[in-house]
Amino acid sequence: MSYLKDFIIPFEGLSIGNHEFDFDVNQLFFEEIAYSEIRNGSVNVKLDFDKQETMLILSFSIDGNVEVQCDRCTDNFNYPIQGDQQLIVQFGDHFVEEDSEIIVIPRTDSEINLAPYIYEYIFLMLPIQRIHPDDNLGNSTCNKEMLEKLEKLSFSEKHDDPRWDVLKKLKKN
Repeated sequence: MSYLKDFIIPFEGLSIGNHEFDFDVNQLFFEEIAYSEIRNGSVNVKLDFDKQETMLILSFSIDGNVEVQCDRCTDNFNYPIQGDQQLIVQFGDHFVEEDSEIIVIPRTDSEINLAPYIYEYIFLMLPIQRIHPDDNLGNSTCNKEMLEKLEKLSFSEKHDDPRWDVLKKLKKN
């Protein structure tokens, strides 16, 4: 948790109004996140922190690259991400996640840990299926050797399983 302490903002001492924060998200960040599917990255997060009397309005601007595993060939590759997110923090009796943009934290809290929200925003900017992008000619940039191995395994499994032959005979009858 040592690296992630940099993502905790003690808001109690901040004056009312806008404050700006910059965070550099890198490999150390992703290593600290349990069960992270992202291996590495270089992401800049700019935060506009608007402290008001009754709430906090956090506007995140995220830009960079993250290293993910290709779903087709299993090699790692860098995927560009960019986007904006907003989190509204209200004060109440206990912690409640109202929806993806609004949370309620206890009035007694004096700081907020932004690491889980930053990770979630980065992760949600990734597509469901992560595949190497094609080159300028429209050819796949996936690891050709791995694709060939997978094709051989797939072909041998389709044709070498005698259970399917028995089922096909039953279907014909």
